Amino acid sequence: MAHVWPMALVVFSNILYNVASKSLPRDCSPFVALVVTYITAACLSLAGFCFLDAPKNLVQAFQKVNWAGMALGFSMVGLEIGFIFIYRSGWKISTASLVANVLLALALLAVGLVCYHESLCLQEVVGVAVCLAGVIILMTAR
Repeated sequence: MAHVWPMALVVFSNILYNVASKSLPRDCSPFVALVVTYITAACLSLAGFCFLDAPKNLVQAFQKVNWAGMALGFSMVGLEIGFIFIYRSGWKISTASLVANVLLALALLAVGLVCYHESLCLQEVVGVAVCLAGVIILMTAR
C-alpha cells in the first residue's frame, strides 16, 4: 500500500494539472497564471513543511537544498508554459500528455543508460518499440 498512494497522487495531480492547463482562458497571460500557481504552491508547500516536518527549523531546511531545488523551479516553469502552449496550439487533452510522457520516458531511458549505467532487458526493448509505434500512430493521426 505504501507504493500505491504516491502513484495515485501523481495521477490525480496530473489530471488536475492538464485540465487546469487546458482551461486557462486564451486572453489570460500564462505568466500571470504561473505567478498565481507559484504563490499557491508556495503557500501549500510552507503549510506542508509546518505541519508534516515540524518541529524542524525552516532556515536550516533551506540550507540543505542544493542545485536541484532551483532546477525543479526552472523545469516546472518550462513544463507549465509548454503545456499551456501545447493546448493553445490545438492539441487534444487526450493525446498531448500521452505523447509528451512517452517521449519523456524514451528520453529518460537514454539518460538512465548513459548517466546512470542502467541496462535494458528484452521486455524493456519491446516496450520501447511499442511506445515508439504508439507515438508514430498518434502523431500521424493528428
